[in-house]
Amino acid sequence: MGEEKRGIADRNSTPRRSGLGHSAPRSQGWRVRAEQAYGELAPEPSWTLSASEIGAYAFCPQAWFLQRCRLPVTAEIKGRRQAGSKTHQEIGRQTDLVRTAGALQTVLLIAIAVVLLLLGAVVLRGLG
Repeated sequence: MGEEKRGIADRNSTPRRSGLGHSAPRSQGWRVRAEQAYGELAPEPSWTLSASEIGAYAFCPQAWFLQRCRLPVTAEIKGRRQAGSKTHQEIGRQTDLVRTAGALQTVLLIAIAVVLLLLGAVVLRGLG
């Protein structure tokens, strides 16, 4: 692949760093399946991206890449897109739950700290 064709989607083939500092390869199964069905994938060459394309990439780099390749939309592809959207929604719900639990944990820790400070003040007043 020539240097002029390298883009955002090509970074999917490079290792990424996980939160633990380990390198982890990104999944290429989706791309292999698409290339088996349609041949070599060639995204539309463009040096500019719209704000909606950036948002689409941030949401799902795989879907963005496949849309840039302008693949024909069959019933099977529609079904896969719908399944992918449901999966993303479920991941989003789980992420929201984790964030809510983290916020609740912070509030509870602050409340415990306040109670301990008040208890310490009461004990110190009782001793004095």
